[in-house]
Amino acid sequence: MSDDSRKITIKFRVNDEENKLLEEKFLMSKCRSKSQFMRAMIFKGFVIKFDDKKLKNISRNISGIASNINQIAMRVNSTGNIYAEDISEIQRDINELWRQQRYFQSELQKFPQ
Repeated sequence: MSDDSRKITIKFRVNDEENKLLEEKFLMSKCRSKSQFMRAMIFKGFVIKFDDKKLKNISRNISGIASNINQIAMRVNSTGNIYAEDISEIQRDINELWRQQRYFQSELQKFPQ
């Protein structure tokens, strides 16, 4: 589409922080102009909104696994023993994290590349 067919101007305001972010993203885009960049973002881009509850659950699981590993490490250091139940618990937690990670990956793959 030639620039001659683009007769409508659209303006919007941004603050200093938004302008800096816009500049950074524009430079990363390798677009020839900001107009080209904006059109690409509007017409080819998309908005991704993840469920905050699921993200918080992943963070909670990661924190729980870290705590479990620390507790197991302290017990191993003090007793010299490691228990199969401890390993099973960590494996179960990690499997749940992998399941959640696959969910987010499958959601992202729905978007065009």
